[in-house]
Amino acid sequence: MRAPIEYEAGALVDAQNLPLLNNDNRKAIGICYKQRGKDAAIALGYQLINPLRDSFLEQLKQYTADKEIKLYCARGGLRSHKMAEFLSESGYTVHLLKGGYKAYRNIVINRLSAFKNIFILSGYTGCDKTGILEQLRIKGEQVLNLEALAHHKGSAFGALGETPQPSNAQFSNLIFDALKEYDFNNRLWVESESISIGKVAIPLEFWYNMLNANGIEIVLPIEKRVNFIVENYGQYDKMQLIAAIEKISKRLGGQETTELCEKTTKGELHQVVMRLLKYYDKAYEGSRLKRNCQNYVKFNLDCIDPVMNSEKILQHLQE
Repeated sequence: MRAPIEYEAGALVDAQNLPLLNNDNRKAIGICYKQRGKDAAIALGYQLINPLRDSFLEQLKQYTADKEIKLYCARGGLRSHKMAEFLSESGYTVHLLKGGYKAYRNIVINRLSAFKNIFILSGYTGCDKTGILEQLRIKGEQVLNLEALAHHKGSAFGALGETPQPSNAQFSNLIFDALKEYDFNNRLWVESESISIGKVAIPLEFWYNMLNANGIEIVLPIEKRVNFIVENYGQYDKMQLIAAIEKISKRLGGQETTELCEKTTKGELHQVVMRLLKYYDKAYEGSRLKRNCQNYVKFNLDCIDPVMNSEKILQHLQE
């Protein structure tokens, strides 16, 4: 029961929004509260909401086939309680989230900080770490795919093929939802990431635990990595690839950027990727040095085969 602007900033995963107030009405009530006090603001709220009572019931039919529903608002206050009274009178069994979204966020933060037994899967760009993580999940390991939840693969090319990113708060809600069935005492696999993945940031409560985690660093021949990257990114429009290259033009330098864009236009993607990896490998090394508290074991692999490579990693850990 929150205004659209509140819902868009963050919500319980899979929650459907049934706003009592649109953004303009919410703002008007806030101004009224500051200028005329609580009672006047409540009166204005009833004035705005009462004409919509029948439409609320019609909207509700889209969300539930039975007469039972769970409600929450920002703090478990007036909005959800008044709607609960109205729905109860209309024959619904209503459950309220005590403390509302604020209480939920406290649970999210506490849960994320509890995962300390993290194991990092690291390696240079193009090692198919995501594929290995998926195979580890299939084999029964606890796995958190941060890039999938962030809708971004972490590099200048990371937004290609992805839907819009969630808000920061919703990103942490999605992480919480992914972890809720996991045992924080058991090992949790996470890919090595910077604190920012595109426009969202890993919650600090979880990030600090990642910084102190052990892990495995995958090492693969550069030719294998180049082929893998070309195979996965070569499907995108050349103008999209050029736009991604231009995002890091300041770090590449003007001449290098121009040459890489020209080669992309000509379809010389293997050469482009080989030269880009010089930049990304250097960035990876710098990032690793900043996180020297992590104890990585180098793991040499011959080819990109996530099924076989995941088996080798698990076998190594059992030895």
